[in-house]
Amino acid sequence: MTFRDKALRLCGHNVRVTTRKGTFTGRLTSVGTDFLVLSSITGRRRRNRIIRLVEIIALLSLLR
Repeated sequence: MTFRDKALRLCGHNVRVTTRKGTFTGRLTSVGTDFLVLSSITGRRRRNRIIRLVEIIALLSLLR
């Protein structure tokens, strides 16, 4: 099972993504062939972050 397959299982869940440039939390909305889209709400604004799979060190599911 590849990293992309495991990420697809977490689609729609709240996750924490650790990259070389920092740690991001939010809802995993989409997984592409070489990127994933993380959606988070800060204040009143919804932010969509596109993160390249090459940059990811860890992808963790947040239990609530």
